[in-house]
Amino acid sequence: MSEPAVFSSGLPAIMERGEYERDICARSGSAVDVRYEPDASIGAWTTKVAECHANVDYWVAHHEGYAAVRGWLAHIGCGDLHGYTAHSVLRDPHRELVDITPVEGNFHRRFIPHLGDDATFLRMRTPKLEILCQGNCPAPAFELEWVNQPTDSDDPL
Repeated sequence: MSEPAVFSSGLPAIMERGEYERDICARSGSAVDVRYEPDASIGAWTTKVAECHANVDYWVAHHEGYAAVRGWLAHIGCGDLHGYTAHSVLRDPHRELVDITPVEGNFHRRFIPHLGDDATFLRMRTPKLEILCQGNCPAPAFELEWVNQPTDSDDPL
């Protein structure tokens, strides 16, 4: 059983990873487009691919009025199946969300903010950096038999 985490979206509650995934999926319809700032740099420092949390933390430490916002960035969408990966963006002094981390591919940056504290976010992203949603529910796990289909003996692969 996974470790329960304290979740704060108004009233405190104990929430496990499965409940957390259901909450993220239920809120997937309210994901917001986040503006990307490709030229974010400080002196010789530049943002790095796949280091969103460190990029955002470094920026916040060097810019007054900015805050880190943890959450989940959409990275796949096909029909009613959507995938989200743990991600961090900035809240600028005008309260707008800004993404400074380069990502591979060119897509809309749809983001679902985490509603708890940083410690809870870190615990929730630790077991798995991805959340898959089908409609408003977590996608079912792949069946091992489906993933590893046997091949015909005549199949060259």
